[in-house]
Amino acid sequence: MPKHNTKLIINPNADLGRAWRWGSDLRSVVEEFGGADWTGTVYPTHATELARQAAEEGYELVISVGGDGTTHEVINGLMQVPEERRPRLGIVPVGTGNDFASNVGMQTEPAKAMRQVFTGESKFIDIAQIESGSRREYWDNTLGIGFDAKATIHSRNVPVLSGFLVYLWAVVQTIMLNHDPALISFESDQETWKEENLLLVLCNGPRRGRFSYRT
Repeated sequence: MPKHNTKLIINPNADLGRAWRWGSDLRSVVEEFGGADWTGTVYPTHATELARQAAEEGYELVISVGGDGTTHEVINGLMQVPEERRPRLGIVPVGTGNDFASNVGMQTEPAKAMRQVFTGESKFIDIAQIESGSRREYWDNTLGIGFDAKATIHSRNVPVLSGFLVYLWAVVQTIMLNHDPALISFESDQETWKEENLLLVLCNGPRRGRFSYRT
């Protein structure tokens, strides 16, 4: 059995590498609630491996400290274990966009969010699944196809900007380089059709890229 019932997974590269500085600030908050075992990610998809391992080792709570990408990886790790052995998920947003954390009602200030993880009430969230050939992956926030996906790829190559400016620059790059629509086939329970689409986004919450959607 682990020393603590909580595993904390931190992505030191989140928010252009500024996430690591929150580690020392958050440690004192974590100690107030009995402490946790800490680990940092080293490469892409590492958080998925760490989260799955934490579940297999018997942790009851896994906390993602990073941005939307880190949380996405942690969720995919937790979903690889049976439901009866799956730990609860906590989120401390220290990334660039932090859309999913906002959608589930987390505090924006990391220390407050950490206290909220330990003192707030648990809630159920919807998780969607996408399949491409033999690959299966869960998504928790949004699924972007076309322009949105290309802009996300461009946003990962912006070394000096942060926050909204990252997405603004990524959108400008996508307009200049990748703005051609794609022919997409759609199939629902009621009908099937094809059409050219520049952008298709499926949302699991009201916010995407720091923009809010209302219906």
